[in-house]
Amino acid sequence: MQPGNLTISDQGDITLDLVGGFDLSIRTPLETGGWAVSADERPMPLIHGRANNQDITLQEAWTRKSTTYGFGFSNGPDVHLIGANRAFIGTHIDPDEPAVWQGAWVQLENLVTWLGTESIRQSAEIRRGSAAFAAVPDRSVVVQDWTYTAVKRHGGFDFDLQRGDASVVGLTSTRLRIDAPSPCTIETLDEHVKAFMDLLTLAAGTACGVVSMSVIPARAPASADSRPQASNDIPTYVRHIHQAIPLAPAPSDWRFTCDDRPFEELVSKWVPLQRTARGGTSAYFGNYYDRPGYTESRALLTAIAAEATHRSLDITPPERDIDATVFESRLRRALDAMTSDEERIWVRRKLRNNPTSPSFRQRMRSILEQVDASTVGAIMSDSDQWLSDITKTRNGLAHEAVGLGDRLLELEQATDATVAAYLMALLGLNAEAQRRTATRLQRPY
Repeated sequence: MQPGNLTISDQGDITLDLVGGFDLSIRTPLETGGWAVSADERPMPLIHGRANNQDITLQEAWTRKSTTYGFGFSNGPDVHLIGANRAFIGTHIDPDEPAVWQGAWVQLENLVTWLGTESIRQSAEIRRGSAAFAAVPDRSVVVQDWTYTAVKRHGGFDFDLQRGDASVVGLTSTRLRIDAPSPCTIETLDEHVKAFMDLLTLAAGTACGVVSMSVIPARAPASADSRPQASNDIPTYVRHIHQAIPLAPAPSDWRFTCDDRPFEELVSKWVPLQRTARGGTSAYFGNYYDRPGYTESRALLTAIAAEATHRSLDITPPERDIDATVFESRLRRALDAMTSDEERIWVRRKLRNNPTSPSFRQRMRSILEQVDASTVGAIMSDSDQWLSDITKTRNGLAHEAVGLGDRLLELEQATDATVAAYLMALLGLNAEAQRRTATRLQRPY
């Protein structure tokens, strides 16, 4: 059997180039085994094979190209290009039992910086040619039965001794370990990874993606050492909506780090918040991960994100149209005036004292009320004007396809900063941290 060639590009594109008699098993509800899917680009949920002398599982795959050179005598294509959204390296996954993962190791952009100054301690002694990292304990927290641990791994030091200068360069790497309370699917792990992407993006004010990820099989034996171990994990490659750039400079103007609030407090508050308001936060952070090209798109999406997030997190009981006692009295008089049971059923169906949902403008005002007043003043000089403009823009773009013209970009930026400050306030971050959301604005709106 001639092995296939698995290619994973820097952009996350996963391609399997099958040449000749490749050992391939396609698992799909349509057909099973052999060359089960032809080149009509039908989706293939799961593919088992071997490439580069390793077991490979491709998930959510599709045919890119299929070519036959056998002039009709071949049992299948001679060259077959398959693309996939995810590749597991070193294992074959049973499609009938997808909940096989106990956790994951994830390297995220800017995680080591976000953990704060206490995350790195190092010392160097040039004269003796030695350098070492001081021991820093892992930081771990359990939230809703899931465990999140920030684990540091240290590399060696390089010495560059010259006649004029001497320099020491050391490497430290921080990864997040996510442990599930019971075996789960890769889709469930993805949700928890996404929660940390969102948290770091909120903190940095710039998109923070996944640099690398590996999953931990549930069948792996537990380590006797209490410290989490990265052994027995399965590397997985995913096509992300945002492609990480690990060699890019780290942000210098953080909105908040673990120096502002401890890791354990931030994570324990953020995970349930993000889960409750996933629709709104996904719309909000989508502006960072896959930024729309037009200001109108960003302005509308930011307004929708603010509304959806507030709707999910608002715990204020909605008010009814009129007092419940007054309504019951009026309803009783209306029923007494009816002459048949059919009329009374119709009246009960039509007359209801339903709670009134807050308007978009009321939700935006409620967001402002939960943000520190000095932060609101730094973001906008006239909150009533912002309320009026964002309401008109949201309604105009959604219903009439018109915006506010010249100040639309400034309005979108002010709304983005307001939502960020609102989320930070819910995390318990103080006024100083909240005000950092306004530092990138040219001037208050």
